[in-house]
Amino acid sequence: GILISTMMVPFFVVVIPVFLIFRDFNLLNSHWALIIPSIFSAFGVFLMRQTIQTLPSELIDAAKIDGCSEFGVYWRIILPLSKPGLAVLGIFTFVGSWNDFFWPLIVLNDPDMYTLPVGLPTLQGQWADYGLVMAASTIAALPTIALFMAFQRYFLQGITVGAIKG
Repeated sequence: GILISTMMVPFFVVVIPVFLIFRDFNLLNSHWALIIPSIFSAFGVFLMRQTIQTLPSELIDAAKIDGCSEFGVYWRIILPLSKPGLAVLGIFTFVGSWNDFFWPLIVLNDPDMYTLPVGLPTLQGQWADYGLVMAASTIAALPTIALFMAFQRYFLQGITVGAIKG
């Protein structure tokens, strides 16, 4: 319950304490300031728990009876069967990080370090070249489209896990 309740707190509520932590560790204006906050999320824990809960416990029991260790059960049974859930989590995490504007705007000072969502508005000035802005926006969207196309099969399987009860 505590883990799920953290999903109800918007990031904007904790942005100042998180910023101060990153400042104290001298991680501002670095790639680590962009990577670390998106590695762990309560949503990821919740999604993977729900995915693993849908796996048949008979497979895990059979692997234990056959002498498989706990890590072996995880590596040989749970992880391969969790690929759809991992694909969904990977796509959601990537798209969320790729499109994030607020956090990179706060922690990055060097224009050479800007992410695409933060850098795209710099193309607009008093006299914006809208063709350039639209071309850059299209190029910025290509990685998310390519990632979705690459993992579409797993994504659709992972989204529907647990939707139909047998």
